[in-house]
Amino acid sequence: MEIGVYRERDREAVIELVLHCQNDGTRPPVSVQDQPELLCIERAYMAGGGNFWVARDEGRVAGSIGLMRAGEETGILKKFFVYEQYRGAPHHLGSQLYAVLLAFAREQGLRRLILDTPQNTERAHKFYERAGFYKIPEQQLPLVYDHPYCDCDFFCLDL
Repeated sequence: MEIGVYRERDREAVIELVLHCQNDGTRPPVSVQDQPELLCIERAYMAGGGNFWVARDEGRVAGSIGLMRAGEETGILKKFFVYEQYRGAPHHLGSQLYAVLLAFAREQGLRRLILDTPQNTERAHKFYERAGFYKIPEQQLPLVYDHPYCDCDFFCLDL
């Protein structure tokens, strides 16, 4: 397993991963048009001071995680997805990807991470809460940003 920075040649495989995980039948379907940053990851994430990482297993995309910079002190965690066979033991790929993002955020001097996740994604909620995130109402977000679902829970982590 290798975790590295996104490369343009990963684009279609990342889109396939994201749509596979999002459209698992537990929530309303979303498309690339609902999240156009997937078509321009380098510009949307990396050019603004954030980053985007891809986990590869023998060259095949197995997971992703992105960080959008939102000002001097805030980052938005986005597109955190892992194929089912890499979740939990023995791979714990989600934890590995999150550790890379967290180290980068701290190196960049960020003081806060925020994220949104659909309300019915309890496994994700538990992961974020174990990682120190706490739920906040949308009105307490320090900024307004695009997210693909209208029924979201929002989380914050103070670094």
